[in-house]
Amino acid sequence: MALLAMFDCISKTSSPGFLTGLKGMMCHPKRKISVVFDLFIYNGKRKSPMVAVTLLLIFSISFNPAPLFAQVHPGYENFKLSAKDEAELLFARGRYKESIEKFKEILKSEKETSYIFRMMLKAWQAMQDLGSAEQFLKNYPRPDSTHFWYATGYLNYLKGEYTHAEKAFIQAIEREAENGLAWNNWGAILSEKKQYELAVDKVKKAIDVNPKEPMFVWNLNKIYKEMGEPDRFKNEYKNLLQQNSQLAWAYGKILVRVIRQRAFGSYSKGELDQAIAGFEEMLKIYQEIGDTKGQVPAYFSLGLLHEEKGNGQKAREYFKRVLAINPNHIQARDKIKTLD
Repeated sequence: MALLAMFDCISKTSSPGFLTGLKGMMCHPKRKISVVFDLFIYNGKRKSPMVAVTLLLIFSISFNPAPLFAQVHPGYENFKLSAKDEAELLFARGRYKESIEKFKEILKSEKETSYIFRMMLKAWQAMQDLGSAEQFLKNYPRPDSTHFWYATGYLNYLKGEYTHAEKAFIQAIEREAENGLAWNNWGAILSEKKQYELAVDKVKKAIDVNPKEPMFVWNLNKIYKEMGEPDRFKNEYKNLLQQNSQLAWAYGKILVRVIRQRAFGSYSKGELDQAIAGFEEMLKIYQEIGDTKGQVPAYFSLGLLHEEKGNGQKAREYFKRVLAINPNHIQARDKIKTLD
């Protein structure tokens, strides 16, 4: 059961990482390995369970004070991270002070964004030093930009001062209506006030601004649950599918996350049939939204589950479906050999 359980990690950050796995690495440190393992599964690189142990050791080492970019892997000698990527990686490793300094350099040399301010504030929050964040904003040289006002609002939001936060988010939006983060956080405040329909309206405006931002869609689903209408999100997803809307992809990805959490909960309790049903539901959504990449780990997980249940023939069918999408998937080929 341990191998399948390592798939379970949900992305909890808004900023796009330089690797697909970086988003997942923003979650709890004890779960950071799982997204990387998930990617490892997709690429078909694991040859034995010992590699999972090796990965755990590698990532345990990665959280010590060793130099961040000291070791260069073969073939990547000329690969260079952007300043933003470096800052995000420092944040992911819990080196918050260094990440803040790197983000400050970006603000001086590149175009400011609300996402950069958000990451800085999250780093200060992790250090339990919002006072330094307040001082930084007090001395910030461009206090009239939408991003400054978003940062001011987000700082107050983190401090629980929702009235001040809401006013600042409104200021940010008045300066730039395309500030999706400001719309989203305004919606979060309204949700805290139990003004749910207003919250839905604001978060949907955030989604209109950036439909590719999963945080916004996740928050919409969360608000519906708080309203006591948990099926509303899924019904909207079905309508979006019928309309052939591009938003169906974003809704579908969030539904998969929710179902995956439930399926892993069933799996951890030894309820294999419920776990299988969950992964089958995930697979159906991946197919509906045309996410071929997402189907690979779903098929492979179903193969593992059926193998564990003792149904070798069914497991073999799922591993073959993995190979139909990714012929170079070493794990799936090895699994078929062991089942023959």
